[in-house]
Amino acid sequence: MGRPRSFDTGQAVSTAATLFATHGFEGTSVDDLVTATGIHRGSLYKTFGSKRSLHLTALRNHLDHEIHPATAAVATLTDPAQALASAIASYDSGPAAGLLLLAAAERAPHDPDVAALVAEGIAALEDALRPSHGDAAPQLASTVLGTRLRLHARPTAPKEH
Repeated sequence: MGRPRSFDTGQAVSTAATLFATHGFEGTSVDDLVTATGIHRGSLYKTFGSKRSLHLTALRNHLDHEIHPATAAVATLTDPAQALASAIASYDSGPAAGLLLLAAAERAPHDPDVAALVAEGIAALEDALRPSHGDAAPQLASTVLGTRLRLHARPTAPKEH
């Protein structure tokens, strides 16, 4: 019989999501995940199977616990300005808010599982904006996500020339 887990899987997924959202999939090494989560490499692989699997788990968790609740709240708003402001605010709070966008840009073109999760997240935002904005919902969802992407692309400190 194996030893019981000595770590909180949910916390490990949350920590990984923040790393992936901050540094991207390619920019986050297994060593980074081990250091940040405090989980030994063997336990990480035993629990999640691979870095890719942990990334998919983090993205699924992000959709279930951040994107879907946020879009459900947006969908209840009938005033167009309030709905749009709520959508923008919900996609701009904290480092994990960028996980969907980084996954879309970095992994979705090469990984059909990531592409499906990204499509689910984008569709949720479009569906949430539809009650208040009708046929303009897809365009506004693109605006919300594009704005978040622009903010994420801004350097945090000026670069020296």
